[in-house]
Amino acid sequence: MITSRDEGFRRREDTPRKVRNGIRLRSKDEEIVFNWPAGPWLEAVLSDFDDAARSEGLEFARKGQTILLNVEPARITATVQDVAARPHELRIEFDPISRDGWDEIVNSMAREARYTAKLVSGDVSPEIAEPFAAAGVTLLPDPAQIRFACNCGQQKCRHAVTAAYLMAERMDGDPLLILTLRGLFGPRFLERLQEARLLATSGVSRAHPIPGAAASVRGLPAMEESLETFWSPGPGLDAFKRERRIEHAPQALLRRLGNAPLDGRFPLVGLLASIYDSVADAARARLTELDDVAMAAAPPPPDIDNPDAEETD
Repeated sequence: MITSRDEGFRRREDTPRKVRNGIRLRSKDEEIVFNWPAGPWLEAVLSDFDDAARSEGLEFARKGQTILLNVEPARITATVQDVAARPHELRIEFDPISRDGWDEIVNSMAREARYTAKLVSGDVSPEIAEPFAAAGVTLLPDPAQIRFACNCGQQKCRHAVTAAYLMAERMDGDPLLILTLRGLFGPRFLERLQEARLLATSGVSRAHPIPGAAASVRGLPAMEESLETFWSPGPGLDAFKRERRIEHAPQALLRRLGNAPLDGRFPLVGLLASIYDSVADAARARLTELDDVAMAAAPPPPDIDNPDAEETD
């Protein structure tokens, strides 16, 4: 009778112990590719690891050998089961950005609506790294500022690779984790950015004035008196000139309404303010395009030296 004690049923000593309901990679692709910032982040973390550790750690991540994986500001902690009876505890720590550094980054981003709009919508594109670089820090971790600690006795071990792959996949779905690993919770960073954005755009005394073109509508005759000429542009169209943008208090309506009595991941007022800013930026860009087209189509100025000169073929 064959029993589980027989050689054919014994677990090999170099085979990791199975973990029930372990954390494993969701991707089944043979070659895993992560988007920005997860992909570059993973390469930075594993830049000094040898091929054997990378391969074994990836295999552990696929098999679900991780029991626990936590992320907190500037630190990853994990518990990974290997061949030993007890799982290994490990930490991956990053040098956090200083308080002054975060203040400079937030204030720099607050001066441009595009950063707030992108981050609130979950778009953590490479250009987000620009304010970090301007502040003298990097959004992606510097390999020299990453520390590994594992009770397996090695620093650059396969257990750290396992945790790094799992964290990269988690970051691929939640890019704001890159901010948490630089020392500030992603949602808290968004709150600070939206608060700074509102402060940076405040202080203008006037709200939205009535444009001159809209005010002139009040002097038009009643509709019943204009049926025959309704579809005619009239003489005023030639004299119409689009007014330049007038400075006004940003988000005047939102400020008047106050904070929304709704709970959520992001402050509703700040979210709407970012959307309004994005729409305004897009409108200004479109107006600039129209101005460029109008200038290109305008006739050349007259010859000042010879005003009576006629054009010749």
